[in-house]
Amino acid sequence: MKKKIIPSFIIIAILCAILTMPGYAMKKVAQSKLQFLKLEMGARAVALGGAYAAVTGDPNCIFYNPAGIAFVEGIALAFNHSQWLADISYQSGVAAYNTGRLGTISLNYITVNYGTFERTIVDAHAWEGYQSLGDFEVGEYAAGLGYAVQITDRFYIGAQVKYAYQKLGSSTIWEYAGSDFEAEKDVDNETDVVAYDFGTYYNSGFKNLCVGMAVQNFANKPIPLNFRFGLAIDLNQVFLPSMRNNRFTLSCDVMHPRDYEERLQYGLEYQYKTLFAIRGGYKANYDEQGLCGGVGMNLNIQNFKLNFDYAVNDFGLFDMVQRFSVGLAY
Repeated sequence: MKKKIIPSFIIIAILCAILTMPGYAMKKVAQSKLQFLKLEMGARAVALGGAYAAVTGDPNCIFYNPAGIAFVEGIALAFNHSQWLADISYQSGVAAYNTGRLGTISLNYITVNYGTFERTIVDAHAWEGYQSLGDFEVGEYAAGLGYAVQITDRFYIGAQVKYAYQKLGSSTIWEYAGSDFEAEKDVDNETDVVAYDFGTYYNSGFKNLCVGMAVQNFANKPIPLNFRFGLAIDLNQVFLPSMRNNRFTLSCDVMHPRDYEERLQYGLEYQYKTLFAIRGGYKANYDEQGLCGGVGMNLNIQNFKLNFDYAVNDFGLFDMVQRFSVGLAY
């Protein structure tokens, strides 16, 4: 059986390498708005390089593959904080409830904090060459409702509907007033959309080899539509089946986004008795991102389960980006 598995890994690796070769596809930049929908949520997922389509056991799966929340046990909460580039930060959270045979429902949100900006206009008579019109703020948020259900003993499906909103402040423009004169008009630079995510998850039954597929941000507006295909397998079941207290999970996602070339993401996680975890990942065909890493810890307090996760992501010229997550399950 091992002889059959090894060629399969070689074939998958070759296909992934071909998809991420330079020149395989045109770099389709500036093809979508609401770019914050591409931000990654959850420190565990980030530490694994974003290779999360076939990984389960975390409410944050809703941000990668909605089918993954079918594995949530009871009631689970997750809260995430990310210190992003240029003093920008964003937060997200998920609440999921597994009803049993009726499936799992979830609520989630994303908010982005850009801070305060100064509004100016050109003024040749001013010493600085401009006038200050005071401060203004911009913001983005999204809220989603998800559902996942088990179809067979190995196959799961999930979906979510979400509302996303973006406001980039207001500006003053000139408009024709129907005469020889023009009038000033204040306009809000904002947009919103209702979008959908769909996902499937399949466990092959062999060494916990799992396949996940998802369509993200499907809408009637040009937002970051993304197709995601992922694989995950427990390496210890393949090579070291006697190590029952140690778990090595290898994951890989191939992404086909609307506004960029195909991307490949790898992740490797080591867990000891579900008490703590060490994670690493790598992102291929990104302009700046590359290596990722992080740690996690799980605590059992009576009937409650607490988990803390931390991740760091190398952003090249932009230095390191850190993420923190806290989870609670009952």
